[in-house]
Amino acid sequence: MSRSEQRAGSARHSGGRCLRAHLHTFAAALLTSLFAVTVPTSPAFAESGCTEVTVVVDFGALAAADAAEPATGCAADPSNGLDALAQAGFSVTEVASIRGMVCRIDELPESTCGAAPPAKEYWSYWHAEPGAAEWSYSPVGGADSRPEAGDVEGWSFGDGSAPGLSPADAAAATEGAEAEAPEERSYTWLFAVAALAVIAGLVVWRVRRDRRA
Repeated sequence: MSRSEQRAGSARHSGGRCLRAHLHTFAAALLTSLFAVTVPTSPAFAESGCTEVTVVVDFGALAAADAAEPATGCAADPSNGLDALAQAGFSVTEVASIRGMVCRIDELPESTCGAAPPAKEYWSYWHAEPGAAEWSYSPVGGADSRPEAGDVEGWSFGDGSAPGLSPADAAAATEGAEAEAPEERSYTWLFAVAALAVIAGLVVWRVRRDRRA
């Protein structure tokens, strides 16, 4: 091999190392951005109180020993009663065989949720319009209800009795709170993964080309 060919080969090899070094640096920067993905925000609070839909959950005999009052929360423009529960911070599991009938709230009671619960141990669903003094038993399930701003939604575990907290007290209990803020989603990681795939392809292509040279 002549000296000129050796110099050309050395230049190609040096160029390949330089390219790979730059690609590795770029990959490291992308990996750093990958782990800087935006995380969901914490529930928001406001001084104005719940101006949307108030939700009260009376766990009855399922309540923890230190739970003196039913739990309350706030939902902003929920699509139905189940959505209001979820927005207010409660997990919901429906009865598998009955659409809209709630089997568990916050994983209580322990049940397979395959069939309707017994008449003395189920989640009854209640409703109160703005300013109402008493609860009204909901004629429809949570999936079919349409709560509006100012309404109070109630869920009570037991034999069908109304929540132990009146609609007015439930609304007052949410003073100073608002619905949980929606989760902020970031798609930075998608772009990072795509860019890393392109980088990997370029590195492989360059190495193979150098080997053939």
